Amino acid sequence: MKIKIGGLVKVQHPKPLTSGDLEEIEKIALENNAMFVKIEPHISQDISLLESAGYIISLSPLSPPSTIYINLALDEKNLLKKISKSGRYSIRRAGKEGAEVKFYPNPDPEILEKFYELMRRSAKKQGFSVQSFEDLKKKAEVFGEECTVVLGYDSRGELTGGKFFLTYEKAVWYVHAGTTELGRKLDAGHKMMWESLVRFKNLGYTVMDMDGIDDDRFPIFTKKWGGFSYFKEKFGGEVIRFPYPYIKYHSKFLKFLAKYRMLPL
Repeated sequence: MKIKIGGLVKVQHPKPLTSGDLEEIEKIALENNAMFVKIEPHISQDISLLESAGYIISLSPLSPPSTIYINLALDEKNLLKKISKSGRYSIRRAGKEGAEVKFYPNPDPEILEKFYELMRRSAKKQGFSVQSFEDLKKKAEVFGEECTVVLGYDSRGELTGGKFFLTYEKAVWYVHAGTTELGRKLDAGHKMMWESLVRFKNLGYTVMDMDGIDDDRFPIFTKKWGGFSYFKEKFGGEVIRFPYPYIKYHSKFLKFLAKYRMLPL
């Protein structure tokens, strides 16, 4: 069997797609000789449209299949009430220890490098891989003023952790984070997150997407997510479970294989 090697098309959590949208995606896929199209639907997507267009369920997500939305439209008092008892305790404790939080909108290369090195070391310790510095830098360049790095320090000015946020319209995405050993001992991450929630709320944003928590539907994909999921869940919010990913094969070879087993694509 002759196998043609092509690319792929992926569409991640778009606004609900219409039949017209699916036709346009199909056209793009054919023009670019895509082996398959992968769609990770919006929570309000009419799944029957995907199925009638030839898409089938995939068990291999490319982006977080579940997340938490935090309502920043709440007043500060009620926003704090949503946080768990242990979370509020950690915020108070970090404050008493003299923890400081600094915000860097449109971060310069020096701040990005400081955050990246922190994130890289933290990820290595926890067994995660991280993107390249160039990828992080490109995100910051593209989003500009809508990118913010948050860094935490102890009372002596030593780095305790950092967070990387992107914003668009009224939404905030909590994209990356890292914590030092000192930060873990001080529970500094809780104070950083709380002050970030308050800051973005005061800037007029109405929702923060915590960008991923563990999901029992995908135990392999999210198997290492328990620790940071527990941290995120402390801040309350609404758990969002996106529909299963859907895939449509264009490659004859992949279509053939998919008849006999669910492919990890």
